[in-house]
Amino acid sequence: MNIISNVKLGEILEELKAQFPEHAFRSIALKDMTEEDKASMDILISHDGQIDEAFLLQCPNLKWIAWYAAGVNKLPLATIKEKNIILTNARGVHKVQISEYIFSYIMTDYKNVLEYYKLQQDKGFKTDIRHKELFEQTICFIGTGEIPSYAARIAQAFNMKVIGINTAGQDKAYFDEVYTIDERLSAFEQSDIIVNVLPETESTIDLLKHEDFQAMGSDALFINVGRGTVVKEDILIQALTDKVIRFACLDVFYNEPLEANHPLYKLDNVIMTPHITGLSTHYNQRATNIFVDNMNIGIDNKHNFKNLVDLDKGY
Repeated sequence: MNIISNVKLGEILEELKAQFPEHAFRSIALKDMTEEDKASMDILISHDGQIDEAFLLQCPNLKWIAWYAAGVNKLPLATIKEKNIILTNARGVHKVQISEYIFSYIMTDYKNVLEYYKLQQDKGFKTDIRHKELFEQTICFIGTGEIPSYAARIAQAFNMKVIGINTAGQDKAYFDEVYTIDERLSAFEQSDIIVNVLPETESTIDLLKHEDFQAMGSDALFINVGRGTVVKEDILIQALTDKVIRFACLDVFYNEPLEANHPLYKLDNVIMTPHITGLSTHYNQRATNIFVDNMNIGIDNKHNFKNLVDLDKGY
């Protein structure tokens, strides 16, 4: 089969060639693909957000998209389904690095890192700053998938109470309590830290309302490493401006990138990173491990593929 990677895999691609010599692997950027490349391609390895319906219509032999990202909300899922193309994603490859970022955000806030850094810049020396502890704090994860489950294990090591929220309120390992999405206000009311890790689907867009932040309370830390569309930005900005919640750490935004004059930049109770918590030096290898497992399973057994995306649900 002809396999084209839009992802720059470097030595990993050479390893794939050696591991599967019966297949032809090539590395070509999406924008550089010719009509012949598209027409002859059987498998596409990509995370290029420019893949659209028009592109897929030029790929008559495409059987499988190995998507090297978790979220598939920007892909033309209806066309992929119509053309009977297999879609797998990289769900699970982010759990280590995003979990580490979650706790780096928490520690930055709870241990007053920014305040101490400013003190250092001012050549000051103060010992009267008091810090919060994670010990016996309650952390609530909106979502109970692989990332929050991994992060929940870390939280347990800090002797935190761990609450999860999922569609059905189904119990999950490492969570002390799990609530349904409709019961989330009860979960928020008893939580010190709330972390959104939901993907973007029709049911998660604009999920969080004013009353959700009111339930979190004025001492709450809100972290978003899922998708920015979970809350309209005017609602989030108002919650921060009016001190409905105390602080926020945001890696994702409703529209990316943020414009230079975006009102979030004017707030002093928010830390922002540019949608990078999922990145890691190990990322491509972990995503390729999933691809290799599925290559060994074989397209004829696609129903046994790892990380097979449900095209109707969008995840």
